[in-house]
Amino acid sequence: MSKQQLLEHMISNVPENKLDIILAFVQFVLNEELDINNALLSEPSLAKDWLRKEEDAAWKNL
Repeated sequence: MSKQQLLEHMISNVPENKLDIILAFVQFVLNEELDINNALLSEPSLAKDWLRKEEDAAWKNL
């Protein structure tokens, strides 16, 4: 089995909640030679917390 096939097989079995992290990592690896904003790479991982109702309630008075 090739490395690409192995990756495809592994990713096909990943729970949906892990795909954002994997996507951010792949984007980082593919673009590591470019001058990119590292904060953007963490956005998918942090979004799951940012988009919670509790977060909206905590920030609504600001």
